[in-house]
Amino acid sequence: MQVINLTKDELRKRYLLIRNKIENKKEKSKMITEKIINTEEYKKAKVIALYKNLPSEVDTSELINYSINMNKIVALPRVKENKMFFYKISSLKDTLIKSEFGIEEPVEDKINLMDITNIDLVIVPGICFDREKNRLGFGKGYYDRVLSKINVKTIAICFSKQILEKKILPTNNNDIKMQQIITEKEILI
Repeated sequence: MQVINLTKDELRKRYLLIRNKIENKKEKSKMITEKIINTEEYKKAKVIALYKNLPSEVDTSELINYSINMNKIVALPRVKENKMFFYKISSLKDTLIKSEFGIEEPVEDKINLMDITNIDLVIVPGICFDREKNRLGFGKGYYDRVLSKINVKTIAICFSKQILEKKILPTNNNDIKMQQIITEKEILI
């Protein structure tokens, strides 16, 4: 495979534009949700870290609701003081507030704060991925820092157009590879 010669920032700009133009996101998101709930990792997980999607991302609402209905503990991330914490939610009707990044996050609540070592599975967003399961996010390193501290299963989700073909993303020592990537078309293991 060929190492890509664009910078991470150039890739972010390019793939955010690509992601914004993807059509039929609801339908494709349902296909991705179906694939996730049929994985062994999902079936075995009791505590799942998910995220509330941005409008251009894979819609996670159905997966969140399904997981809660299956009596799984669902935790969503909240960023505070440059660190990411996970808070248990009991429904999407729980109080979510928009962060400075425009992401809906749970309200800070010590009772629902999750010990990250109790998480069995993390569903991870991203701007783009390569076939080696490298991930490019927004560049703040929140997921990489959390994932470096725990031994947990990871499934990244994205639309198929967010997968780089025949190229490898530029990475550094802090970047954590995903264990699986699920799109509407395939599962990369």
